[in-house]
Order: sequence, then structure tokens, then C-alpha cells
Amino acid sequence: MPKEKSIFKNTLYSIALRVFNLVVPIVVGAYPINIFGAGLMGTANYSETIYLYFMIFAGFGIYNYALREISRVRNNKKKVEQLFTSFFILTIITHLIVTAVYLIYTWTSFKGQFIYGVLLVYGFNMFQDIFYIEWINEALENYNFITIKSIIVRSIYVVLLLTLVKTKDDFMIYVWLNTFCLVANNLTSFIYIKKDFKFDFSKIEIKKHIKPLLFIMVIANATVLYTKLDELFLGWYGAGNYSAVSIYHVPQLMINIINPVILSIVAVTVPRLSNVIVEKGEEEYEKLLNKITTIYYMFLFPVGIGLSLYSKEVIALYTTSKYKEYIPAITVLQIFAIYLLVLGTQSIFTNQIMYVKKKENELFKFILVCGVLNFILKGILIKFGEFNPATAIGSTLISNFALIAMQYVFIRTKIKMNYNILEWSKIKYLIFSLIFIPVTMFIRSFDLGIIKTAIVGVTINAAIYMAILYFTRDKPFNLILSKILRKKK
Repeated sequence: MPKEKSIFKNTLYSIALRVFNLVVPIVVGAYPINIFGAGLMGTANYSETIYLYFMIFAGFGIYNYALREISRVRNNKKKVEQLFTSFFILTIITHLIVTAVYLIYTWTSFKGQFIYGVLLVYGFNMFQDIFYIEWINEALENYNFITIKSIIVRSIYVVLLLTLVKTKDDFMIYVWLNTFCLVANNLTSFIYIKKDFKFDFSKIEIKKHIKPLLFIMVIANATVLYTKLDELFLGWYGAGNYSAVSIYHVPQLMINIINPVILSIVAVTVPRLSNVIVEKGEEEYEKLLNKITTIYYMFLFPVGIGLSLYSKEVIALYTTSKYKEYIPAITVLQIFAIYLLVLGTQSIFTNQIMYVKKKENELFKFILVCGVLNFILKGILIKFGEFNPATAIGSTLISNFALIAMQYVFIRTKIKMNYNILEWSKIKYLIFSLIFIPVTMFIRSFDLGIIKTAIVGVTINAAIYMAILYFTRDKPFNLILSKILRKKK
């Protein structure tokens, strides 16, 4: 039986990776925006949206499902190899079918347009995604390997980007570089896993996994089904002008950068929670879950409130010379910051509770109902001529809020868990974070400029927040602080 890996160390590795993935887009993310502008970037973003919708079916929910199932038997190598083989065969089948459908769709819908070439590159992405087996690395908690590999691959990507992409004429090089990054990442993981785990064809099971995978496919891609629906509608509504897609995509990218960093706190616990509920029972599971949620909210609320308050500075610093094109993105980012709080809570309800408890059927119904609500709201906005990037994310926010409300009622009344997100130990972090509002208003009164306002504001607010936690003797904060100080000694 392999040695149990430390959640704290796994979290550090995971956070290191997320922080690296945060720094890289911030440092070089503005680079392609300032070269290509909203028009070309909108083309890339819209192509990615179409690709991601097809990837929902190609991925078929295998990542999340395989992560859970392998986590449950990770101490039995033979069972792991049998499951690995079955899931890999399923991956090959779904990817080949969906890639063929994708190529037919793009040929019939976009042949002769500039965007068609970009879509073909994404078609290659879809095919090579067969080798994306990071789910087994996460199930085995190989976060050290995932972190080191990803940092190396992304670093090579940055060097190539800054070297090869110089003008608008290099747009397709930029698109292919993104593909290179994915190929290198996936093949490295595949080779690493195959050193220790072989294919075992002695017990191939395909049919038994189909039904749960169908549910999980929707559940795991709920965010894509909601926010990517916005981008899809904006692309259609723009009638060939994809600038609005980029106005929406940049704030979404900010959330996609920040959210995984915070989610690192809980993401590494999915395998552990699945294992604990089987081996140690409900009581230990609920204790660990409450502890994880409290620590998560300690980071989530200040980040969400802070991002909303400093949206102007974030957009200005990120888009630099193209700032005037992206001014409408400020309002979009403010709404996205609120959406981040809802999304974080939804992640806990979905992955740490309903998913671990195998309540996929009920979760599927909730997502479907709220997805229909989201679609209806978009239709109403389009009919009255009010559909734009800000109202798009606004309607998605409403739909997601309805989703977590339904989930919470179900968790409290049907599952009957001893779990309350409204208790003081969790909600106090939101209350403490609201102090950022008067502090930020005071800092803005000095008219320091974009960069100084951002640096001074974030520094002072962070210091005040940590001081409050320290002097109120907040347990999670002091626990993390003591671990960090111990590591330094």
C-alpha cells in the first residue's frame, strides 16, 4: 500500500502550479492582445468556444468520473490498471467520433472564412486530447509531477511566444503554439504514467460506465455550458464581428486564472474525500469537508470582493495599449467577480458533496433546469436588443445562483448533512472582506493613478484582512500560518 500523501504538501504543489499559471497569463497574456486586438483575439476566442462545446462530448465526463473511481481503489494496482485501460479505450472511441463530427460541422459552416483555418487547428487539438490522462495522476495524488511538468512546458511556451509572435501576420503561429503546449503537456503525462501502469485488458468494462458518464459529462462541464453559451451567443449575435466575444473573454480569462488558484485548496481533496467516506465513514467526511470549506472561503471572499473593486485597474494593466477597446470589459469583470463567489460555492456543492455522495442524477436535473433558465434569459435579452457581454454574464450569474440554491436545499433536506454555509465560521470572511469598500474609496480619493492605486490598494486591504484574522484568532488562518512558519525553520 503506497504511503499516504500529505494534503498540505499536495495543496502547496497545487497552489504553486496555479500561481505559475496565474503569473504567466498576467505577464504574457497582454502580449497577444496588444498585437492582435479585439478583432483577431475574438476570432481565436470564438473558435475556442466552438471547440470546447464539442470537447464536452469528446471528454464525455471521463476526467471527473475516472478521478473518483480510481481514487477509491488507488491502493490496488491491478484494479487501477484495469480501470485505466477501460477509460482509455472509452477516450479513444469518444474522441474519434466527436472529432469526425466536428470536422464535418466546421467544413459545412465556416469553409472559405478566415476562422476556418483556426477551427482546423482546434480539430487537431481534439484528436491529440486522447492522451490527456491527468485524471490518473490526480487520483494517485502525483501533484509534484504535475506541477514540475506544467511549469517546464509553460515556460517553453512563453519563450516561443515571445520569440515567434511579433505582428498580426503571426496569428496562426500563435494558434499553433497553443496546440504545441497541449501536446507536450499531454504526451509527457502519458509517458510518465505508462512507466508504472500498464494496460490490463483482462477486465474491460465499457457499458457499465456509460450511464454515470452521461450524467457526469453535464455536471463536470456545467461552467462551460453556462459561460461558453454566452460566448457562443455573442459570436452568433455579432454576425461575423467577434470583438464582443473578446470583451467577454478577457474578464472570463481573469476568473479562469484566479479561480483554479483558490480551488487548489479544495481540488486536491476530491480523491481524499472519496477515500475517507469509504474507509472512515460519514462523520470523518463531514469534519474534513467543513474544515476545507472554511479555509476555502477564507480566500474566496477577499479575492472576489477585491477583484470587483479593482476591475478597472486589472483591465487597464492587462490590456495596456488596447485599453480603449476593452473599457466595456470593466463592468463585465465586476459582474464576473461576483460570479466567482457563486462559482466557488457551486464547486463545493457539486464536487465535494453531491459528486462524492453519488447524487449525479439529482445534480443533472438541477443543472438542466438552470441551463434552460439561462437559455430563456438569453433569448429575452436578444429579443429586446439588450444582449451584450455585461448582460450575458449577468443572466448566467442569476442562473448559477438558482443552481446553488437548489443544491443547498437538497443537501440540507434530502442528504441531511451537518453542513451549513451560513454559519459564522464561514460567512465571517465575507463580512471582513466588505471593509475593502471604504478603504478602497479612501485610497481612490488620492488619485494615485492605475498602477499605484492597484499596488497600494491591494497591499493595504490584504494587510488589514490578515490583521483581522490574526487578532480575532481565526483558527484556519493561524493553522496555515503556523505550518508556513514551521517550514521556514
